[in-house]
Amino acid sequence: MATKTKRDYYEVLGLQKGATDDDIKKAYRKMAVKWHPDKWQQASEAEKKKAEENFKEVAEAYEVLSDANKRARYDQFGFNAPGGFGANSGAGGFGGFSSDFDPMDIFNAFFGGGARGASGGSRSYSFNFGGSSPFGEAFSGFDGFGGGFGRRSTKGADRRITLKVTLQEIAKGVTKKGKIQGEEISIPLPAGVREGQQFKLAGKGYPSQVQGGQPGDLLVNIEEVPDPELLRDRDDLVYNLALPFATAALGGQVEIPTLDGRVRITVKPGTQSGSMLRLKGKGLPNTEGYGKGDQIVNVLVYVPETLTDKERKAIESLRDSQNCQPSESKRQTMFSKIRHLFTRHQEEAYQ
Repeated sequence: MATKTKRDYYEVLGLQKGATDDDIKKAYRKMAVKWHPDKWQQASEAEKKKAEENFKEVAEAYEVLSDANKRARYDQFGFNAPGGFGANSGAGGFGGFSSDFDPMDIFNAFFGGGARGASGGSRSYSFNFGGSSPFGEAFSGFDGFGGGFGRRSTKGADRRITLKVTLQEIAKGVTKKGKIQGEEISIPLPAGVREGQQFKLAGKGYPSQVQGGQPGDLLVNIEEVPDPELLRDRDDLVYNLALPFATAALGGQVEIPTLDGRVRITVKPGTQSGSMLRLKGKGLPNTEGYGKGDQIVNVLVYVPETLTDKERKAIESLRDSQNCQPSESKRQTMFSKIRHLFTRHQEEAYQ
């Protein structure tokens, strides 16, 4: 007979009687991930025990409902079926579980893992999901599963943090300092790091839940803080210079920002909008040791939106000047620069 605390298997998986095989599989996947003890490592002892019990209950429900014969008997007789169901049904009964029923066997079979026997009758599990876990970060950092059943991974879970770095810090490299679980740590970052890069500090993750086990690792993700003036293009830096109309025509000096502070550069007379001035070696270092990028000054000639009467008269006097009209060769040169820039970015998009 079923115990008073035993719940209906369909209720355990959140299903209704008549659910399809796919419904049962999806429900089991969801509930197994939710209650797997490794996900409750940082919980209280009471919560850990509750998770372990729920996980066993979910595995037991799936074992019955995923088997056509067992499910048919359960649908007809419930827990009073000949041979019974569950770990307490005794060994060998008609379709029932043996006394050494183990939820991890179901978990292993369902998710495609491999079980390996170990001496003394205990076993450890390792799973191969092609390099990534189907459960996301909640289960990352584990060599195997089985928490709460004597098969917990000996290694603790990995901890993930995000470090924000400025272009100035990226240019020279930086050591970030902070506290992880009360421990002072230093995280050295090499010059030239990029958005999305990840670094690993071995042994700085969560402690192992097994006596004598190794702690997990600290996984550090890099996030670049946008600079208000400089844009990053791989190892190059780009600054958009709004050049006054008169300076573009007459030439002169302008001040621009760099990672080393503000500097003055000379603009030649007749500089066109779309011209790019290159400051060699003023970009970011390459992480693979291929030198440094450049800083590119992208010239955008500013045309005033409103004019005083005096300014209007001065410009109108130039309207009919042949020298102020773009020739066909000049037009082709300007178009060629724009086309080259467009082609470059188009090629990068397909790489």
